[in-house]
Amino acid sequence: MLDQATSVFVTDAGQTVLRVLGDPPSPADRAAMADLLQDRPAARRFGGGMVLSVPLPPGRWCLWLLPAVPSLTDLAPLLGRAQALSAGLAAAGGSRKTAPDAAARLAGLAARLKAPLKRPEPLVQFLGEQLVETGQASGLAVFTLKGAKPGKLWSSDARLRRHADLLRGFLRLAAASGMPKRFERDPAAAEADPAQLEASLILERFGAASLTLQWPATPGAYGAILFDAPEPPEGLAADLPALMQLMRPLRQAGEAPVARWWRPAAAVAGLALAIFLLWPVPQRITLSGVAVPAHSVVAALGTDATLEAMLVRVGDQVTEGQPVARFRSQSLSEQLAQEQLTVVVEELNAQAAMAENDYGAVQLHQSRRQIAEARAAELRRRLEKLFLAAPATGRVISAIAQNTIGAGFTAGRDVVTVQTDHDFLMVLTLSRVDARRLVEGAKGEALFRGLTDADYPVEILTPPVLVRDPQSGDERLEATARILDADDRLMAGLTGYARMQGETTPRILGLTHYLIEYARITAWTYLGLRW
Repeated sequence: MLDQATSVFVTDAGQTVLRVLGDPPSPADRAAMADLLQDRPAARRFGGGMVLSVPLPPGRWCLWLLPAVPSLTDLAPLLGRAQALSAGLAAAGGSRKTAPDAAARLAGLAARLKAPLKRPEPLVQFLGEQLVETGQASGLAVFTLKGAKPGKLWSSDARLRRHADLLRGFLRLAAASGMPKRFERDPAAAEADPAQLEASLILERFGAASLTLQWPATPGAYGAILFDAPEPPEGLAADLPALMQLMRPLRQAGEAPVARWWRPAAAVAGLALAIFLLWPVPQRITLSGVAVPAHSVVAALGTDATLEAMLVRVGDQVTEGQPVARFRSQSLSEQLAQEQLTVVVEELNAQAAMAENDYGAVQLHQSRRQIAEARAAELRRRLEKLFLAAPATGRVISAIAQNTIGAGFTAGRDVVTVQTDHDFLMVLTLSRVDARRLVEGAKGEALFRGLTDADYPVEILTPPVLVRDPQSGDERLEATARILDADDRLMAGLTGYARMQGETTPRILGLTHYLIEYARITAWTYLGLRW
């Protein structure tokens, strides 16, 4: 929250103000904050936010104005960070005698704290420049330790970066020598101590007189190498590792247990994923399909006719022999009338021939009359068939619409289809890739649109066969499955999907089956490879 501060300033008991960031509050507001000028850090509400006070030697205080009030759990760490940053700001600012220069340096440092640098290396360069400008050191390198070995290392200038390996070797020797804190250029003492010898070589190469080591205070924290720093370090140099930790925090050992366990956890997760993908399971084949009745009987039209009345509709229960539709045929009626007239005419002709004693003509006319009577009987039988009856007892699953009265239909047209039981089949449409994976007897489950609250077990009855559409000429592969536990909610024509079980293979082969098939075909087509 400190990077959201609206104002940071340094004051003393006489209300002399040194602005660091933003505009200081009015004299009246500063007077109201007088009770915060204590010998220890303090905080209290101010307006809609909070003000933090950090004592600075000698007789000064650094005040931070925050736009919001932090939670109680965040207040103590916030005061600690404000105390460390205030010490760094004061060190960078120097004494009160050089207030104009101090204000400029404080403003520069505060601007960097307001917008923290994203990477450690530019931050180390910036802090190194501050040390050189204030005369507190001639060079800076910041490092971390992994046990007794140096970890990462960042340098403030290119000369130090070119000799990063030399600095790492020196840190290794210094850590093995008890972690001393200061080395001078002393060739005589270098003969007895390898770390002193390495330090003397480094100082001679860089043209420095002394080297100060600030070891990490805790495992995982920052350490620093200062060149030509006074003994003890002053100003910004004295608190440099703490400022680095505040401005660019490192994860502390024990601070996040996840950091210690992520590698074993990742290994366990990878092993579990490998077992999951390699475990043999039945392959799942998803197909689209439509429900059709297992047993049904059709009443079809025997001749071309015109619909006079439709007596049933889809969903009706009918019994065998029950009238379901009535048709008429103008041509059959005209033919019947013609044959009936022929019968009468031939009968009169036979009587006239009898009166003339022409027995040959009598037999001829009687034969013609008998033929006309037979034709009339056939026509009457065909007309009687125009009154269609239910072919079986059951439920009507398809029928000609009742709003088509007066429409003409050709011979062979299905008028009514009656389902005789509650058994259903599912006609499945397969792709060429899935055809070889589906075998007779395979089981699975089906889900139909409109009935998504229930799954229906299915079993393959017939292997995939090639079917040609008589109208469009398109070819497709179809397989028939039996729906095992059909209920009254199912109806012919419902579409849905079936998920069938195939052969047992490692799960990854089932998940990547289509990709593998595509890769094989492409490799064989373009490269002639087979695998």
